[in-house]
Amino acid sequence: WKGPNPASGEMVLNMEWGAFDSDDFAFLPFTPHDIKLDRKSINPRKQAYEKMISGMYLGEIARNIVLWLADQRLLFDGRSSDILNAMWSIDTSYLSAAIIDESPTLSEIQQVIEKTLGVPQSTLIDRRILRAIALLVGERAARLSSIGVVATLLKRPELLDKSIHIGIDGSMYEHFPNFECILANTVSRFIPEHQFKNISFSLAKDGSGVGAAIIAMLMSTEE
Repeated sequence: WKGPNPASGEMVLNMEWGAFDSDDFAFLPFTPHDIKLDRKSINPRKQAYEKMISGMYLGEIARNIVLWLADQRLLFDGRSSDILNAMWSIDTSYLSAAIIDESPTLSEIQQVIEKTLGVPQSTLIDRRILRAIALLVGERAARLSSIGVVATLLKRPELLDKSIHIGIDGSMYEHFPNFECILANTVSRFIPEHQFKNISFSLAKDGSGVGAAIIAMLMSTEE
């Protein structure tokens, strides 16, 4: 920024935090499944944080875990399918469907495995394992997302005694079961209770663009 400083002394900042830890892979809790996704992606060694929290990538992480277990004959009796072997064949929406399936036989998960992914057959244990994978991948994404929120809040601790509204964009926050609750609960572990009460979360469509415009408008109004 080479222009004059705003009268408010504040500036809207696009952090591009999706690129965090992309060069060194030194801080985020990468697993072999994350590394495999990154290596085979169209942008290896880029957007490392995004690849661990975005709905665009979580289905592929889950697929890597599924194949890893199948290769050890711990899932589907070691069987796979041409569909399951193809990259991106597991959409993150399948994970959401798995989580909300609480039927005795996990029939929705059975449909995903046998009809959508083309695996010949699955046992109830197979379906329970797939549901557990979906829960773990989604919860990790929510908790990792919360750490970005916490780091940003703690960068400006003087603001924590004021009302803070956090708008969140993205399919995970909007659609993934319990993502919002897990994210908020994790943030609450790092922020004192009396200050956490000042923080509210909500869905914000096109949050980065619209949010910046709203903030700029409010600041110009105060000036």
